[in-house]
Amino acid sequence: MKRQALWCEIRFFLILVVAAAMLTGCAAGESNSLFTEGLAYDEADHTWTTEEESFEKLVKIMRQECAYPDTASGVYLLATDDHVIFLCGVNSVETDGKTRVNAYTVFEIGSITKTFTATAILQLCEQGKLDLDDPLGKYFPEYEKGAGITIRQLLHMQSGLRREFFPDEALEKDPVLMKKYYTDGFSDEELLAALFEAELGFVPGTKYEYSNVNYTLLAMIIEKVTGESYGVYIREHIFSVCEMEHSYCMEPGKLTSVPESVLEGTYPFDFEDVFPTGYMSDLRTARGAGDIYSCAADLLSFDRALTSGKLLSQEALDEMFNTEGGYGCGWMKVGRREPAYLHSGGTPSYMSHNLYCQTKRYGNLYLIILNPTVRNPSHAESIMKDLLMNY
Repeated sequence: MKRQALWCEIRFFLILVVAAAMLTGCAAGESNSLFTEGLAYDEADHTWTTEEESFEKLVKIMRQECAYPDTASGVYLLATDDHVIFLCGVNSVETDGKTRVNAYTVFEIGSITKTFTATAILQLCEQGKLDLDDPLGKYFPEYEKGAGITIRQLLHMQSGLRREFFPDEALEKDPVLMKKYYTDGFSDEELLAALFEAELGFVPGTKYEYSNVNYTLLAMIIEKVTGESYGVYIREHIFSVCEMEHSYCMEPGKLTSVPESVLEGTYPFDFEDVFPTGYMSDLRTARGAGDIYSCAADLLSFDRALTSGKLLSQEALDEMFNTEGGYGCGWMKVGRREPAYLHSGGTPSYMSHNLYCQTKRYGNLYLIILNPTVRNPSHAESIMKDLLMNY
């Protein structure tokens, strides 16, 4: 009986040792479980790469770009529809202070949110619940100028509406107003009233001008059409379909990545006063335009589902990637070779990039970069430029 008891104790001890080793590996960022299965791990630079020779050139580009400690930080992922080519978590940790960032680390993705909002609008259009040529006045009858603005123009940033609900100069000159604005101190009714009183910047449909307000209004339209909150719709009709289990919409505080110090002079106000946590703790005024938290693995799932027709029909995808006016539906065209589309996102403490390329050699190619505060803003651009010139 003593031997049996001793053997039980030894077995229990071994289980604890193995479990501890597994947790240590995860804490070191050396295990992304199923996501990195079949990839080669390089402990020296904490990268996972495919061993398929056809991707050797792309791996070399990514490895070189992520080797610069003064510029590289965050998660870098390159993949096709069938393969993960490169994954690296560098110079950044999770909120526990020790786990290296990895494919499942959650960041603010900022304006990449707009691609999700556009997908939701196009889904509702396909279901016959709205029409892209519906006037804005149909959903906001109190807005007199809304009769001349369509949902399609909101999607393609051609509405003439200003960038934010309040003029940029007003926010910059009034710290109290700015703090109230960025901490959701205004109701939807107050924000809309301020917007509706303003003059349009240009005649709707005549040119492109980037505006967060376009996509916040689209989120409000989603709520009016479906009768459910924007966050619930995105979770049920996009996150769930794409099995995005580490993504959050309108749920502040779900981050697992640590923001770095904001570069001095970035904002015309006391950053710590407005954002004491370092990230957006209130998301209502950003909904539809920049409220989603996600990770590299989930964004890849979304990209693959989107381009494969799992979320939208080909007709809807044609509308989404129609960038003739300067902006598609959550995408901008980049590069001069084979079709390539990008949307970036910037929040007070994070920078993100989602690049989708249609290539003859590799098929669909996806590059996802999630950074805490960028040490060198041109770094991600350098990676994308190298890829677009060499794929």
